[in-house]
Amino acid sequence: MSSTLSIDSRTHLREGLNRFALKKGRFVLASGAVSDYYVNVKEVCLRGEYLRLVGQLMWQMIKPTHASAVGGMTMGADPIVAAVTIAAAEDGTDCPALIVRREAKDHGTGRQIEGPFTPGMSVAIVEDVTTTGGSAMKAADAILAAGGNVVGVYAVLNRAAGADQIFAERGWPFRAIFGTEDLDL
Repeated sequence: MSSTLSIDSRTHLREGLNRFALKKGRFVLASGAVSDYYVNVKEVCLRGEYLRLVGQLMWQMIKPTHASAVGGMTMGADPIVAAVTIAAAEDGTDCPALIVRREAKDHGTGRQIEGPFTPGMSVAIVEDVTTTGGSAMKAADAILAAGGNVVGVYAVLNRAAGADQIFAERGWPFRAIFGTEDLDL
């Protein structure tokens, strides 16, 4: 993908994020914090034109890690892992998607990680919005407990509420396509 396309893609995705995902008011976040804005990234990740861009831009960040898979906590990461694995395939790389359940199923195979996971895999963890990093940490811990390795954490939006420090303490790089400075607050 050319750098011009990347800039245009990022600009278009930013416009969609501000148009469809950004809400102003009083909101309680998943972390429990109260905010005067909320960004429901699913509003862009569940629209084809924007999801394609998320996948391409996220893949550009993940590709240098040589991750053997991309995974994240269901439900926020579900469309993102699919988009990234498609972008990787279009780039000639097999990087399958993994979906991590909040807890292992109590029936069938009893798996917590869905997808072609095998111990030893290097997994890039993705999510829609990172605030304190709780969801990404749960997904990463499940990957680690199953014998995988985490190569980094990647988000569509970083709310800059301390997650980067938590990931750094674990030795994982953290990158996001956007930060709060990209929002029309």
